[in-house]
Amino acid sequence: MASFPYLDEAQLKSRKVQYLAQKSVAAASQIQELLDFLNSFKVQVGILGEHRAGVTMLVEALLSKPRPVTNLFAYFREAQQPTLSAEVHVHPTFPHLVLHDLPGFEAAEKPAAYLKKLGDLEQFSCFVMVVGTRGFTDVHLQVLKAIKQRKKAFFVVRTKIDLDLHTAGRRLRYRHNPAEQMSQIRKELSETLTKDGLEAKKIFLVSGLQTERYDFAWFEDSLEGEMLNLKGHQEGTLKDFHSVSQKMVKDLFDICKFNSLADVPTVIQHMLTNPTQIHLNVALIGETGSGNSSLINALRRVGPEEPGAAPTGVAETTRKATAYPFPSIPNMFLWDLPGVGLREDDVKCLDLSRYSIFLLVASERYKHIHSCLAKIIASEGKQSFFVRNKIDVDMEAQGGNQPKLKEKLQEQIRKRCVEALKNDGVDCPVFLVSSFIAEAYDLPLLREELQKQASEWKRKALRRVIPTVFSQLVRLKSKVLMKDVWGKTLQVGLSSVDELKETVVEKILAIITTFCIHLGLNETSIVNTAQRTGKAAHLLQEQIQSRFARPMHSTEVLNLIVKSPSWNSWAWSYVPYWGQGSNVEATISVKNVYNLLKQAVVELSEDAERLLLAAFSED
Repeated sequence: MASFPYLDEAQLKSRKVQYLAQKSVAAASQIQELLDFLNSFKVQVGILGEHRAGVTMLVEALLSKPRPVTNLFAYFREAQQPTLSAEVHVHPTFPHLVLHDLPGFEAAEKPAAYLKKLGDLEQFSCFVMVVGTRGFTDVHLQVLKAIKQRKKAFFVVRTKIDLDLHTAGRRLRYRHNPAEQMSQIRKELSETLTKDGLEAKKIFLVSGLQTERYDFAWFEDSLEGEMLNLKGHQEGTLKDFHSVSQKMVKDLFDICKFNSLADVPTVIQHMLTNPTQIHLNVALIGETGSGNSSLINALRRVGPEEPGAAPTGVAETTRKATAYPFPSIPNMFLWDLPGVGLREDDVKCLDLSRYSIFLLVASERYKHIHSCLAKIIASEGKQSFFVRNKIDVDMEAQGGNQPKLKEKLQEQIRKRCVEALKNDGVDCPVFLVSSFIAEAYDLPLLREELQKQASEWKRKALRRVIPTVFSQLVRLKSKVLMKDVWGKTLQVGLSSVDELKETVVEKILAIITTFCIHLGLNETSIVNTAQRTGKAAHLLQEQIQSRFARPMHSTEVLNLIVKSPSWNSWAWSYVPYWGQGSNVEATISVKNVYNLLKQAVVELSEDAERLLLAAFSED
């Protein structure tokens, strides 16, 4: 999709001078309206915070110009140069959104002195307060109070969250839950604000080095939504989806950039039909010493001394989550997780979001901790299996050498496990296995079950994230379209100087038609989507609610983009005799054109998301 060249003020002023030289006063007046439009629609956002909190890095991320890091050690060793004077940047997608990288402050700086340094706060529409790892200082709070007194909206962005989570992960090990850690940081920041009578629009936890993770996309979306009245989307980014292969992510990103969203169903349907490229993560989790690592080797038919085997031993050998490919099933991985403790709080701290299937491994006997795990897994709509490991040890201890006695003992152990789980309100399959006698007991059945169900589990893993995938794809596509709305508006405004209104309306209708094609909402795209997904075309058509997706009459568009005549002109036209010949014809309003095209992108994007979700809904 070709971008319209951006018209700056200098070009427009030059065009105005040309019209004045040609005695075209009316044309020059319309050029002046364009200039007024440029200035009146600018939205000023002040971004500020303590020195070395990462303000400039956040601004660079918003500008889609991340700072290249070639030497990570040197990057953290070198002190960042503080911003000493305001730096102004124009947003790359929305030229009327202006970001001000304001001077930072030192922790010991006097709030009054810093406020004086900032100057007039009235010029800003909104503020972003950046907070580093040390949290709020008195300067932060006093500046926010000054912002609140002026009735300005503000967001709070906590930077360097990646460093916090890395440190917490090293300290807490298996009890480390990033989501819970982030929730705690957010809660502490919110409580500090509330204590001082402040309330931010939202609190975001971000990393300037990893904008594809954490809250950055949510922050960017919320800022644009607050300032430009754009629709917000679901949280999360495509790179967070562990079930989506990198090849698929690249294909989807390319569609958003260069093609129509009507091509998305082809990619998704291919993945569902042939789920080879979908990642499936199976987690083995249990107490330390329950034999997770040995079980992984047995399931993979790998000896403990062979290359690629999971390390085993009497002492704890698994200190961090490690993935091992499952043979014969592409992109299926068995994850050896560090052993959990016996406390229920230890279970609640676990981050289980990246896994689709869970093997709850126990040795010696069932414990309540296994039910706690199973309930948490079930609450997320995921499958778990109870695996009673080291069953050979029980057989030997109870004299189960004779086949009949052996079978009887197995059924007794299985029954006790099933009953214990049901008493705790858990219903899941039970397997009795021995990691050292790989082809005995239930281990072959467990391996067979994993192989048999893998494709269906992969499809479920993809379907689970489809709503967020579609939300993010539509978000990306709408940004691609919105990037050109500003340029298109100025081009339409400029063309209206010399062309008839009918011609201008035709251009606007052509632009809206292009939006429909790029969002997969034209008739051909809907029919193709219906054929690829097996849905009825009329059911998909019902998801489209925007008037912009239907044929619009030129008169309707003209009424939306013209500028109403002034009250004096309107009143004068009714004065007998003198007012009969007065011309009260409305002129095209550039502001109305912009609002029309922007609203078209917003409404059509909502329709596109609804249509895609309906196309892949499970009847």
